[in-house]
Amino acid sequence: MNKTIIIIALLLLLPGISVAKKQGGPLSNPPKSGDPVWEAGMFAAYFSNALYPASANAQQKFLPVPFFIYRGEYLRIGDDAIVRAVAVEKERIKIDISLAAAFNSSSSDSPIRAGMDDLDFLFEVGPEVSFRLNDPYTSKRSELWLNLQLRSVFSTDFGGFDHRGYVFEPEIAWETEDFVVKDTTFYISAAPLFATEKTHDYFYQVDPEFVTDFRPAYDATSGYLGSKFAVSLKYEYDQDLTFFAGARLGLWDGSVSSESPLYQQSVTYGVGLGMKWRLMVSKDKVK
Repeated sequence: MNKTIIIIALLLLLPGISVAKKQGGPLSNPPKSGDPVWEAGMFAAYFSNALYPASANAQQKFLPVPFFIYRGEYLRIGDDAIVRAVAVEKERIKIDISLAAAFNSSSSDSPIRAGMDDLDFLFEVGPEVSFRLNDPYTSKRSELWLNLQLRSVFSTDFGGFDHRGYVFEPEIAWETEDFVVKDTTFYISAAPLFATEKTHDYFYQVDPEFVTDFRPAYDATSGYLGSKFAVSLKYEYDQDLTFFAGARLGLWDGSVSSESPLYQQSVTYGVGLGMKWRLMVSKDKVK
């Protein structure tokens, strides 16, 4: 199958600005009573982010694609994750499985990686256990969560798949509705990232065949990868038109791979702007 078709098929499932994030995403709130069971429309977004953690180079993408959202009782597509299978959903605890994706990057866009293999598309899947830290009865509009996420990482050029280790991300996330202006949702999160050796290898290892005068050999190990901070703002102009904006800060100081020649800077930034236009909705509503 053509790679472009596969990529667009994945993007059909991407909500809001979460595509800009390599790992993690917004809070997984249950569908609201009265929401349509499914909806579809167009999504357009601009993203700029580092090629990989601690990279000195960035990539920019503009994506005009269709979207699809499905709000089932146990299976959800679109709203707060690409695909989410809900196992347990209570007021103070959630247990589910989610899938995430990240774009590829060409080594020709990064001088330090010149001559090395390109970084392929990344897919992550794994369990997530979330604990609500504030009182759901007194905090109606705001939610504070501790999200414990363990994901298995895979890369693909759509000719095959390779396992790239595991990532553990204990995240603190806060979300509030009607932030400053009515119909806005503000989200902020912070999380350290810990990865196995295979994940560090994928980003930072330099094998003997790729050694140059400016790029010595490096053997990566497992451990602390870095920390990320993310903020996003969603504004619902009306039932059909929604705007998104977000930013992400990556702090890689202290990473176990900081001695790698592919580790270039301790701080990276990312931004995203998007618009969602709903064109079709189901007659059936969430109960």
